Amino acid sequence: METNEKVLNPEESLQIIERMIQRTKGNLHDSSFYFLLWGWIILTGCTGQIILERFTDLAKPYLIWLIVIPGVIANIIYGMRHGKKTRVSTHLGRVNFMIWIAFFVSYVIVIVFIKEFNYNVAPVIFLLAGNATFLTGIVIKFKPLIWGGIIFWIGVLCLYLIPGDYVEFVSPLVIIFGYLVPGYLLKSQNKNNA
Repeated sequence: METNEKVLNPEESLQIIERMIQRTKGNLHDSSFYFLLWGWIILTGCTGQIILERFTDLAKPYLIWLIVIPGVIANIIYGMRHGKKTRVSTHLGRVNFMIWIAFFVSYVIVIVFIKEFNYNVAPVIFLLAGNATFLTGIVIKFKPLIWGGIIFWIGVLCLYLIPGDYVEFVSPLVIIFGYLVPGYLLKSQNKNNA
């Protein structure tokens, strides 16, 4: 029995893989939106809580983190609209989506059991965000995201190693260099490739 399947040589296989990566990059070009959205929300939450703790008498300065709720809504709406516009679904695109689903599920588990973490969830969330950011950088072959993931991991170490008076400055710096800078670089690259 004869098949009509063509056997690819190594060069053709590499070209197909490279086209798939480029297609995934094209599909993920709007992912800069997510890095920028969450970067700004988390930066606002971190710096807002610091400011409220230091300069006000508010009993619950952590309530600033309710800013996450509109962020989730914006994330869902944007994701639904963007999902309808996605040109081609690729294996790498689905892998990247599952990386972030794994992050979200892990994040929810951490938040549900926040008391068990003695309310010190920043290192765990940075670890999870570092993993997802790093892996996204690997999937789309974008070094700033790879470095962003590494910055999150370094941030985890800093949260444990830096003296208490300075530790509150770690989170904003990690968010700026782990999410915002790679997000703006990704947005810029996508504008240049469009």
